[in-house]
Parts: sequence; C-alpha cells; structure tokens
Amino acid sequence: MRVIRGKVGVIVALLVAVGLALSALAGLGSRSAAIPAEGPWLIGLERPEGGWSACLDDPALTEGFMSADEPVSAVTVQTVPGATVADVRRVADCLSRTMTGGSAHIRTAAR
Repeated sequence: MRVIRGKVGVIVALLVAVGLALSALAGLGSRSAAIPAEGPWLIGLERPEGGWSACLDDPALTEGFMSADEPVSAVTVQTVPGATVADVRRVADCLSRTMTGGSAHIRTAAR
C-alpha cells in the first residue's frame, strides 16, 4: 500500500507541475504589446496563430503586408491618419484575446 501511495504522490506532483507550466505559458501569449505614446503606428505580427486576422479588419488600420508562406510568418499593418492610442489599444486587446501563438509588436512608424 505504501508503494502505491508513493507513486500516486509522484504522479500528482508531476500533474501539478505540468499544469503550472502550461498556465505560465498561456499567460505569455495573452500579454498586450506596449504602445508608444505617439503615432502613426505599425503593428507587426511574427508567426501568428489563432483567430488574429479578424482583428486586422479594424477601421483604424490600413491594408497591410503578409508573408506569402504557409502558415503566415509575418504581418505588418499601419494605422490610418488620425488613429489614436485608444484605437491601437483596441486592436492590441483583440490580438491578445485571439492569438494563440506568435508575438505582436507595436512601434511608431517612420514619418
């Protein structure tokens, strides 16, 4: 009986450790990108996964550029003239909710 209890304890400990590691990794993908104070802005995605493409239909964004490879490895889109930090935050929040992998970067576009 003691041997079984020991094995069960090890399995439970492993399951808890795996669960904590997966929780930490899930949190990395949900972080919102930092937004510079002044625009116009460029939003870049690297190796995006998930339902992120719907976020780029936002009226605050112009048409962007997407790599031709499958799956897509890079996307770049610029904000429209007159876009605000709130507009960029809305897009960033959408990406944070829908991207299941990859990364998003927001920077000021060269004028």
